[in-house]
Amino acid sequence: MIKNVVLAIGGSDPSGGAGIQADLSVFMDKGVDGIFSITAVTAQNDEEILSIHPTPADVLTQQLATACRGRKVAAVKIGMVATKANCQALVWFLKNAGFKNVVIDPVFHSSSGSSLLEAEAFNFYRQMLLPLATVITPNLFEASALAGMQVATLETMKKSAEIIHREAARLKIKPSSPLAVIVKGGHLAGDAVDVMFDGIGYHLFTTERIGGKGPRGTGCRFASAIACALAQGKDVLEAASEAKDYLTNYIKTRQSDGGSV
Repeated sequence: MIKNVVLAIGGSDPSGGAGIQADLSVFMDKGVDGIFSITAVTAQNDEEILSIHPTPADVLTQQLATACRGRKVAAVKIGMVATKANCQALVWFLKNAGFKNVVIDPVFHSSSGSSLLEAEAFNFYRQMLLPLATVITPNLFEASALAGMQVATLETMKKSAEIIHREAARLKIKPSSPLAVIVKGGHLAGDAVDVMFDGIGYHLFTTERIGGKGPRGTGCRFASAIACALAQGKDVLEAASEAKDYLTNYIKTRQSDGGSV
């Protein structure tokens, strides 16, 4: 049986907790073939980031070209981009490739607070890269930056999802192409609630919060699981619901086995 191919684009994490390594772990779990291109090599683990070395844009472009050559890519997942030059390379690549499913997980800062996108890249990222997405999955902090407002409640999650959707949809090359914004509520108190806005209405995905310190890389895994489901022919609502269940089970498993990757 021919497996669906999903392309992951993001940073390399030698500890395996996040980034490309987390993406490939999800691809294996979901039964898709994974290919990837690395935007930055990092030295990090669960406690700290020691260094970040962005990939030169021409090298990133070469990676993308060779990874996709002869492959029918059913979905793309984009995480850490690192630089404006890499943003520009990705915009050029995505416009030329015309992929049906593009999931972008905005990555601006690490869990430990390190910047993962240079400041001069932000406006280009927001105005040029995000409009090429099918699904955008910011957390509360990323949604706050993208929407220009503090996002800390369920109501502000809804409002920010609508603002981000409206701006990205306005700048789309094909205005009729589908777009959904899912604001992740993992940092809220109470139940773990994610809010999706698809331009028509809101959809809430709610699970009981799992106690203890959550594992790193959950945002990477959630977006990757959505990309896998889209590649397998699911619609966005079903893909998001399936990804939420996958992530919940992943966190439960990590908590029960002591946190090993």
